[in-house]
Amino acid sequence: MSSKVFETLERWGVKNYKIIDKKAVKEITLGASILATGGGGDPEIGLLWAYKVLDEGKTIVMIDPMDVPDDILVASCGCLGAPVVLTEKPPSYDVLNNAIKKLQQYLGKNLEAMIPIECGGVNSTVAYAAAGEFEVPVIDADGMNRAFPELQMTSWVTNGVNASPTVSCDDRGNVTIIDTGDDNKMAENIARRAAMAYGGISWIATYPMTGKQVKEASILNSQSIAWELGKAVYRAREKHLDPVKEMLDSLENTRNVKGMRVFKGKIVDISREFGGEATKGFSLGRIKMEGLDEYKGSVAEIDFQNEWLNLRIDGRIRCLPPDLIAIVDSETGEPIRTDIMKYGYRGSIILIPAHERMRTPKGIQLFGPRYFGYDMDYVPVEELNKEVI
Repeated sequence: MSSKVFETLERWGVKNYKIIDKKAVKEITLGASILATGGGGDPEIGLLWAYKVLDEGKTIVMIDPMDVPDDILVASCGCLGAPVVLTEKPPSYDVLNNAIKKLQQYLGKNLEAMIPIECGGVNSTVAYAAAGEFEVPVIDADGMNRAFPELQMTSWVTNGVNASPTVSCDDRGNVTIIDTGDDNKMAENIARRAAMAYGGISWIATYPMTGKQVKEASILNSQSIAWELGKAVYRAREKHLDPVKEMLDSLENTRNVKGMRVFKGKIVDISREFGGEATKGFSLGRIKMEGLDEYKGSVAEIDFQNEWLNLRIDGRIRCLPPDLIAIVDSETGEPIRTDIMKYGYRGSIILIPAHERMRTPKGIQLFGPRYFGYDMDYVPVEELNKEVI
């Protein structure tokens, strides 16, 4: 076991921490993949990286954000680009380490903790792998408690933390350093173009911040929310319970929010914007689902930009960003992602209120419906689905 991370925790006076073993990584990965709202990339990549770190005898330790010293340097790492490209073009392991090392070199200071950028399929667990690799703790927080397609769409930006500098790498050794000051949209634009130049996908180290900023601007304890959600689904599988009910109960217990099942059906049409990965750096399109069982005769339509964005059932708006849309297999609770969905897939649609730090006026401006081109004001998912709650 690595002693360096425990020496750090002792120096900080942190006595409460969680050892993340393979079982925990697997549970967190599943929970984060559900919260990833159809995006976030292939979870197997982050899972296998974390397993590799553990197999090498390194230790992954998660700590509470409120125990993080104010003056330390923290950063995120992850994947940026089109998830469907990631599925077809998995990276070498060293590319993420290279991004982190280049960020440290640019800043002239070593990172002392890692924080996941989102609850995503790959982007949660790569932070755990990196934390183990660099022998630093991973913080129980992130910037969204969901996945979003663009770099600036975080609670960090809405609270004055900037994405710059961001280091973007590919597995051929190319490196782009992006430093746009407080222009976070410009940082996204450059990072997206770099990913497209690399072939549609890049690996980034980003959002350097202090421990104080972590506490003030993050979605706190988001990784524990994902962990409990994953545990709930595995428990449902083991005991032959309804995984959707177990998910909703878990969210109510951990976040005190009422998620809701609003549809059950099968995918009958997929309209992809072919070439969007190369021309815009996203997987874009729309799906249509026909209702099954008690929803027979109804039709659901969902737009996606890497993640599910907007749900309409029988022509009526039922969910808008930043609130969460998840499609899960009704029997197993496995999330159906935008990069792997196919005609005939069957699942239940679950809606989850976004965290309050994502629903601020600044947040709605940065990642609400009008930002994504919908000519409508944001209405909370609870209001749009009063009869379901």
